[in-house]
Amino acid sequence: MKPFENKKPDSFTTAITSDEYDQVNGGQIQFNAGPIRKDSLAAADTSVYIEALSEALDEHLNSEDWRKLAMEASPCEFRPYGSNATGQQIALLADQSVTFDPRENWDNQVVDKAPVLAGEFIFTEAAEKAILISHRVTMLDHTLQAGFTEGSMMQTGEKLLLDIELHAAGQIAKTLVGAPSVDTSYVGALTGKAVEKAEDLLDLLSEHVNPAVGVDVADFIVLIPSAMSPMLNRAAQRAGLESASDLLGTHVQAYSGTDYGVYLLPKSFTSVSYRGGRNGNIWNVEATRNAAKQGWDLEIRCVFDLLANAMVKVKLDSDGLQTEMVPFKMIKRLVFTAAP
Repeated sequence: MKPFENKKPDSFTTAITSDEYDQVNGGQIQFNAGPIRKDSLAAADTSVYIEALSEALDEHLNSEDWRKLAMEASPCEFRPYGSNATGQQIALLADQSVTFDPRENWDNQVVDKAPVLAGEFIFTEAAEKAILISHRVTMLDHTLQAGFTEGSMMQTGEKLLLDIELHAAGQIAKTLVGAPSVDTSYVGALTGKAVEKAEDLLDLLSEHVNPAVGVDVADFIVLIPSAMSPMLNRAAQRAGLESASDLLGTHVQAYSGTDYGVYLLPKSFTSVSYRGGRNGNIWNVEATRNAAKQGWDLEIRCVFDLLANAMVKVKLDSDGLQTEMVPFKMIKRLVFTAAP
């Protein structure tokens, strides 16, 4: 065929993707004007690439291995479709004073700090907020004209998983700002070299451990902004360790987006409750043909509830006859700025 000469296609092939219920999500038709068969062009065909990538992501995100990793990243549960999040209860084994909004007792006395009796239970109320995690990427046909390899697809999948992990953690950090059970302390900016900043951070974390829900930093999961991750990892390397998690003796989870400070999440409470679908999967991975852009849209999404409203009973008088349910500060948040 000469240049700029139009030749009528003599064959065509179709590619269709579907979900686990065999419901069609989209498809494309490819017309061929030459003797080259479609199976010879598999490494340059977008439908082949998107099908392999979506199947790999779906298999990993809905596997037991991912659930184990999620439980290491934050206290969480995975509940069946249509069920409610499981509220947690923990007995308080020592007297502890709790500060709360001023309330009046029967003697018309204004009380803003009262003791919690040993033996009372701290419990979490129903989740106030749910978070939708949704990521979409468009794979254009012309971007794969040169083909792809197993290594390039693996790099793309790992980058997508990392972005989802950091974004989901960032949504948790954002939602916890101003939550009733979060106690915020403004500790000022960290100064000095990276190692000095890391040492100061370790001291601050140990000083702000809540003894009601843990006695050591190891009893908490540390949620940090991604900008702090290189600093802690460098300090760990100088100490002869592999990562920040080894340095702190507990899991350190970085998050992306706005810097909301560092959180200490108690392991004894379930903070994240993932919603399961009708098929039992936590994550939905769908590929849809985008004809307007001549490509495929890959969408990855899930929904989870955040349990961050702990309550406890306190007494408003010396006899303990008048009690009140007040929020219990079980999550510590350190902000590295001056107090507003």
